[in-house]
Amino acid sequence: MKKKTIILLILLAVFTSVRAHNPLSAMYYLEVKEDINILNISLSQNGLNEALKKHFSNLNLETLSAADYKQKAIGYIKDNFSLIVNGVTIKLLEGGIKLGNHETDLKFIIDLFPKHINTLDVHIDAFKENNLHQSVFSILIDNKTSRVILNKENNYKVALEFSDNKAILKKEKINKSYLFVLFLIPVVIVTNKYIKKSNQNETQS
Repeated sequence: MKKKTIILLILLAVFTSVRAHNPLSAMYYLEVKEDINILNISLSQNGLNEALKKHFSNLNLETLSAADYKQKAIGYIKDNFSLIVNGVTIKLLEGGIKLGNHETDLKFIIDLFPKHINTLDVHIDAFKENNLHQSVFSILIDNKTSRVILNKENNYKVALEFSDNKAILKKEKINKSYLFVLFLIPVVIVTNKYIKKSNQNETQS
């Protein structure tokens, strides 16, 4: 029994490690607090390297100093992260990065948040250079966590609405003018057929 338990724990640890170092995924975790708001990012070092090589194709990243590499990485993350809350763009302020052999972590201070969040639009197209990449965006508000996945299928962007500090996907409003056009098409077809038939009857008579 103990052997089975140990094996299960080992498998769980391996699975967790693989997920943490998955070069095709990145974790964005936003903590909204009264005193400070922080965006935590965890991603694969290999995934970061590949994305930067493709994005800065005119540079040899291997010859960059550690300080220059960090500056490029932070700038790349900031340039490919967009957050709009209640229609207002929220900026990433000061940031820091900790490079690792397998996993890299970043932290950014977030611009002031409104006290009440009604809508949130997040667009993260960082690492889209890496095929099949996906980013997991989580937000913690009042001890309630909401989580969404951004990938190629949703063009790396998601629109959310909040109720009691819990997020749900925003439903797109139906364009009524578009529905009117759809309704008008069969009317035009039927009318056109009626006019043609009337003209044929007049010709025959």
